[in-house]
Parts: sequence; structure tokens; C-alpha cells
Amino acid sequence: MGYRAKFRVWRGNAKSGALTNYEVEVNEGEVVLDVIHRIQATEAPDLAVRWNCKAGKCGSCSAEVNGKPRLMCMTRMNTFDPAETVTVSPMRTFPVIRD
Repeated sequence: MGYRAKFRVWRGNAKSGALTNYEVEVNEGEVVLDVIHRIQATEAPDLAVRWNCKAGKCGSCSAEVNGKPRLMCMTRMNTFDPAETVTVSPMRTFPVIRD
């Protein structure tokens, strides 16, 4: 059984950026990367999302999720309260290129 989740996703480039709000469907068993891909497919086709293995081995999908460094492919949506807004932003330790 799914629910609608609120996401704040950092959008921008090396010079500037801001958090953009999205409301998106979340289904049972999904991880943050699944939801980010859904946002890309339905609302923000220009959203730059880096990922590779979706198995927690490569680190390509690293991001700060609610202010903590996480692998988006390993961060299960059921760890968040459905009423909680999930914030996804670039890792602070690396230079920002885009989104």
C-alpha cells in the first residue's frame, strides 16, 4: 500500500541552487533512489541523478538525506515517518557540479 511523500530536492549547479518541493507516490519496499527516479520520470526530467549499481557497493548515489550522508539505494523509505518531509541534497564534502 502506497502513500504520498513530501520531498525537498536540491536543484542547481556549481554557482547556486535551492531546494525544490515535490510530492510523490511511495510504494512498499522502495528506497530513496526509487523515489528520486520517479521524480525525474514524472516531474523533473532534467534532474541530474548519479547512480550505478543500486546494490550499495559503488557509492555513486551518495547524498545527504535529512542532513546525514547516506547511499540513496540503501536508504529505505520505511525508515521515515510518512508525514515527514525527506530532504535530499549533495554531499557537502564534494564539489557540486549539478543537482
